[in-house]
Amino acid sequence: MNWFFLAIISVISISIANIYQRIVMKEPESDAYGSSVIFQLLLAAITGCYALYKGFVFPPIVEYWQFFIISAVFYAGGTLALFHAIKRIGASEVIIVSALGAVVTIILAMILLHEPFTVQQAIGTLAILVSVIIVQGKISLKNRAGIAFAALGTSLYSVAVISDMFIIRHYDAVSYVSVISLLPGLVLIMFQPSVLLRLKKICTPIYTKNIILYSGFYGIQAITYYLALENGANVSQMSPIARSQVILTVILAVIFLKEKNNLPRKILSSVLVTIGVMLIK
Repeated sequence: MNWFFLAIISVISISIANIYQRIVMKEPESDAYGSSVIFQLLLAAITGCYALYKGFVFPPIVEYWQFFIISAVFYAGGTLALFHAIKRIGASEVIIVSALGAVVTIILAMILLHEPFTVQQAIGTLAILVSVIIVQGKISLKNRAGIAFAALGTSLYSVAVISDMFIIRHYDAVSYVSVISLLPGLVLIMFQPSVLLRLKKICTPIYTKNIILYSGFYGIQAITYYLALENGANVSQMSPIARSQVILTVILAVIFLKEKNNLPRKILSSVLVTIGVMLIK
């Protein structure tokens, strides 16, 4: 299959996943911790099936145990923070604020990997920071908490991504996706074993359907992303295409979630975020 077609499927899938995550957490009684555990386990099952089909490679945990721990803990914290964020603010705000992760990744790459910081990256960073300021506007205390959780979640993910780089240099990427989907779920269970007792209460028929759809579309995004790379795409091509999820998520949120408040701010912010991340990449 053509890599560009796979890239488009990846973008559409993650944008739909963002909408379903908001649907899952929209109810006041929704459980962010329980949802984080269920999501990670479902994602591990979906990506694990694909990894088995491709030829699963056992992870080199003995050699790189410290990086596996770092990635697992920070992905667990990032997933939990983002579920708390999406419970408080719309999918469009979360996806825009999540672009801060690119800035955090650059900072960490400069410190830990000694990568250079160019003028182009500086302009991209500024565009992202301005977009986050614009999307905040005059918001309530609850929404400010949502923005903070979104920023925290994407920052934790950025630390995990840097750790991933040390592992993937010596390990099969497709197999790694399934492993690193499972480990954060186990970390969350370890820190709060009582969550297992709440899962039966959480999993109503409607909730179960929505969390499966969210995890499913997220898994499709991960699989098609790597398939696109396998079929001839390179990272410099995939990165700007992947960023179009910001604008598409904002559009889908308006259509399906009726997130029409501060729409001009969201559109301007999503455009700035897209430009900013493309400059950084």
